[in-house]
Amino acid sequence: MNAPELHLFAIWPKGRFAEKRILDDLGRETERIWTGELRFPGDMASAYRRFYGPPLPDERRKLKTCGAGPFTVAVVRDLSPKYGIARGNGRIPLECNLHMDALKAKYRKWAGNGHRVHCTVTPWEFARDAAILTNHTAEEWERGVPHGAIAPRLPDGWLAVSSLEPFARGRLAPVMSAPGEKPPGPLLEDGREFLRGKYLNDIFLEGSFRGIDAVEKHSSKAVWSIGNEYRIAARMYEAAPEVVARPLAWRYSADGREASVATERVRGPSLSTLLEAGLDESRADAFADDIMALADALERTGIVHRDLFGDNLLLAEDGHLKAIDWQMAIDRNLPREDPWTMRNWKFRHVVFGVNRDLPLGEWNDFAALEALLARFPQTAHVAAA
Repeated sequence: MNAPELHLFAIWPKGRFAEKRILDDLGRETERIWTGELRFPGDMASAYRRFYGPPLPDERRKLKTCGAGPFTVAVVRDLSPKYGIARGNGRIPLECNLHMDALKAKYRKWAGNGHRVHCTVTPWEFARDAAILTNHTAEEWERGVPHGAIAPRLPDGWLAVSSLEPFARGRLAPVMSAPGEKPPGPLLEDGREFLRGKYLNDIFLEGSFRGIDAVEKHSSKAVWSIGNEYRIAARMYEAAPEVVARPLAWRYSADGREASVATERVRGPSLSTLLEAGLDESRADAFADDIMALADALERTGIVHRDLFGDNLLLAEDGHLKAIDWQMAIDRNLPREDPWTMRNWKFRHVVFGVNRDLPLGEWNDFAALEALLARFPQTAHVAAA
């Protein structure tokens, strides 16, 4: 039996006519921890876009379906979660808490057969949504959040989306008052540009974020891929911090035109450079362990990097290889793409680096990592890996 876990429900404004019925049923189906009324700052359509990110196809349609104004949020504990593959409604199969998924479907019917009720169905989704809507992390909710500690209105700057502490709680950009208004400055305190116009991104900056040596990536093209990079990198860092560069913060403008993500800088050489110079056997064995740890984390999380080649594995001061650049990564259970990349033929089938040896559309990180291992001195340890 799975351990009890926390989940969050949001009843959007046009679904609140069914609020009492839903909350009463939640009290029977789960342990209700907290219920409150919240309001998004600024324009509601933009707020829906910021909350849902790339999966939301049209924020104007969402506004029409779900409405504007105050909404209800409930944090609950599912005492006996049951996991399996959720199917139906044209969705891609997703392993999730089937109890929460069934409650979401039931409450959406009660609220008008639309998407007027939102519900988390995995612990990482709860961590993300709780950070946005309550300003408290999943860990804080587990410890017990005092009811009076949650503001009745969200702050003008939203917290970065992650369950990680303390580095992940950078602030998102304030809501812009009008489309085209000059965006806020860089995330980095002393950002200095060092690269411009590479693929999806306008500029790259180097500097520090809260005293941490960092790199910032800024995009006005594939804006939603920036949020994707942060969320997936955060999940990977949580799964394998020794082999993933640490994500720090991300933000984007309310009009959806610009976004930035900051990541801890790894200053060592790339694996490509190290292989060209030649590896001794002890270093080859250590790097093989790192590659296997990365492969194991990818398999456990269900994430596909899609750009795993030597240039995206950098040597850190602690002696480990760190994977960077998760902008085009996907969740195997939920392979969503940035809308801009889908409109540009060059990114429709992203097969970078050694992955170009694979057929278009095949995202095989494990074949990519095997190709790297094949270039190592073949010690007994490397061969076993």
